[in-house]
Parts: sequence; structure tokens; C-alpha cells
Amino acid sequence: MKQTFFVALVCAAAATLGAGEFYRLNLTELTPGSVFVKTDAAGKLSSLRPTWGMWPRTPDSAGIKVVERDGVKALEVQPGFQVNTSEWDGASNDAQQSVAYCRFRVLIPTLTGSGIVGSLRLQQLNNRTAAFVSFERKGDAFDIIAGNGDGKGGIVWKKAGRVEPGKWFTIDVKLDFNTKTFDIAADGRDRLTGLNFRHASAWVGTMWPENLNSRAYRYDIEATAMPILVSEAVFSSDPIAER
Repeated sequence: MKQTFFVALVCAAAATLGAGEFYRLNLTELTPGSVFVKTDAAGKLSSLRPTWGMWPRTPDSAGIKVVERDGVKALEVQPGFQVNTSEWDGASNDAQQSVAYCRFRVLIPTLTGSGIVGSLRLQQLNNRTAAFVSFERKGDAFDIIAGNGDGKGGIVWKKAGRVEPGKWFTIDVKLDFNTKTFDIAADGRDRLTGLNFRHASAWVGTMWPENLNSRAYRYDIEATAMPILVSEAVFSSDPIAER
């Protein structure tokens, strides 16, 4: 039954893919309240999809659950947890392109906390980070900030946009694996270009380097002061059209 359920999810995701897309988060078959990733009393991880994980693995914790907000299903990442996934593999030709596009649809529910309240990381195996995007409270809203890397792990934050609490916003990122740089836009504006990968000097090949094992590429979502909602995550070899 569990295997049938997973196959149904994969088929549903494949049916909704657009041109060039090799991954799209699909929550169609999941009901609000479903716990996506959790740990048991011993800290052992369990997940509705085998490629998802979370950190820290504190006992009896739920890292992500499915919610519905404004008529939209979303993953709600719980405060204090970082979750990660790799739901495609190197067998996909599109995952071997030298340029990839990705889009996230995000909501920060309330104006609480201070400093950085959540982050997105686009990573290769062993925590080699390409794009590092965070949400930082500034006054009555949040700045979207992107890390311009020094290639060895250090970054300088650059403001990429500003969003209000309780409102959905879109982050578009273009990853160029030839130059090891990325572009970012918030809600289609305030575009920053040519930001360096955080770990450019350690990056190997394209998004999914050849001859490495599973989970060679992943995206991470972290929530600190409050839950972070993500309703859309898309990766494509072509620019992503609005739907």
C-alpha cells in the first residue's frame, strides 16, 4: 500500500510538469494535517517520501506538516528545523544541464522573531552550497537577502526584495554551473545577477555531478523563529513560465 501511494505521488507529479521541468513539488494526494517528516522516541526518522530528511533529529518531533492556506496546500516547516530533499537523480538529462532554473512560492505567516527567520539553500552533496537565500526581519516586513559567496563558504548578503508577513511571494533563481554564479528575483523584480556560489571552489560538475551516489543534489528549507510555508518548488532546464 505504501509503495502504491508513493508511485501515485510520482505519477501525479509527472503529469503536471511543464516544458523542461524535471521536478515539481506535488502535494495533491496529501491531506492538510499530514505529518511529512518526523522522528520517533529514539530520534529515528520517518517520512512520507524516502528522499526527505530533517535536522536536528530530536526525539518525538515533527519537522514538516501539510497545511492549507488561502486555498493552497503547502509544506509548513516547523521552527527550529531544517528539512531537505532530493527527489530526482542524475539519470535525468535535464539535471545534467549547465544552467538550471528554480522557483519557490513562500509565505512567512506572522511578524515575529528578529534577524533571519528562515532560509533556502540549494546544495550539492556534503553541504556544498550554490545559492543561499534568507528572510530577515526589518521593521514591519522581511527583506529577502541572497548570499554573494567568496567561493569557500563565506558570503556577503545582498538585498533581493522585500515582502510582507502573511502574503505569498515568489523567488526565482537561475543557477549557472559553468560560471558558478546565480541570479535571483523576488516576485519578478529586484533582480540580482552574477552572485557567486557560496562554495564555488568545491563545486563538482553540474547540478547533479556524474559518478556520485544518491542525494548528490538537494534543496533545504530552514525555519527559525516561526513556521515557513512553501507551496511550490520547481526545477527546470528552461525558464519557468507562470501558471
